[in-house]
Amino acid sequence: MTPRQRRRMELLLERFVEAMKSWGWSPRSIPSYSHNVSLFLAWLEKEADVGDLAEVTAEVLSAYQTSLLLAEVRRGKEVRRPSVATQHARLVPLKRFFRFLCEEGRLLLDPASGLRLPRKRRGLPRALLSPREAMRLCEATGGSTPMGLRDRAILEVLYATGIRNAELRALDLADFDGSAGILTVRRGKGGKDRAVPLGEAAWEAVGAWVRRGREALRRGKETERLFLTVNGHPLDPLAVVNVVKRAARSAGIAKEVRPHALRHACATHMLRGGADIRHIQELLGHASLSTTEIYTRVSIGDLVAVHKRFHPRERGRG
Repeated sequence: MTPRQRRRMELLLERFVEAMKSWGWSPRSIPSYSHNVSLFLAWLEKEADVGDLAEVTAEVLSAYQTSLLLAEVRRGKEVRRPSVATQHARLVPLKRFFRFLCEEGRLLLDPASGLRLPRKRRGLPRALLSPREAMRLCEATGGSTPMGLRDRAILEVLYATGIRNAELRALDLADFDGSAGILTVRRGKGGKDRAVPLGEAAWEAVGAWVRRGREALRRGKETERLFLTVNGHPLDPLAVVNVVKRAARSAGIAKEVRPHALRHACATHMLRGGADIRHIQELLGHASLSTTEIYTRVSIGDLVAVHKRFHPRERGRG
């Protein structure tokens, strides 16, 4: 591949990035898609005899998919194959990139149209919290210090609303409606806004943080973010993870708990309590009902109880 050919591909990727911005894609998705397309372009230059994207065929993409499947990923001394999720993350951006090139008239045929993605396993996280554990987690931190008020509010919001780590970090002070007990999630996954109810416990926790803690951590900085670091900066992803992990340790929960576990707990516990699945879909911001249906699976604990109660061989025992 000549420098001129390489630059032409880079310009097309830059045009794709600008298009994603104009489509209103989230700030998280755009860099991820750009990075994964860049990896493919680097592979083209190194491994394939291709100097132009018009020369990319279904066979070339199949060879790239095979290279992903056989790649070795090192984690310390351990060597693994890329997970299905990783392969999926590498290939989905390519399908959208080539479709964009066809829509722009840069290509006549889409070589990725028939690309079959690896099937992702869809399951609940291993660290599925019980309602009692989730409440213990929320109550494991607190106190009247600014950090205690902040951490309690973060935990209560994650469990009450099921919002994502990124959505929580993007909340502004104006997104908290203290009179109605509502949070407005701006530009969630898919670029859509939604309003979510806090419930009394989370409403009280956020209100206490806003009244008595936020100003102390803001330290005079000009910021609209609802939740802040000890130095008055917006939170990064790891900060929220650490809040949850510290609370889990304090609550004596041995499971590996991360923010997404509270999202799953929120949905699962509400469904078990009788909430309609379409309401859960709206709460979580799922575009498709099929994504929400993962939470309808019964737990093994539920299954054991039903089996013991209704199976003919179990009746009369115990």
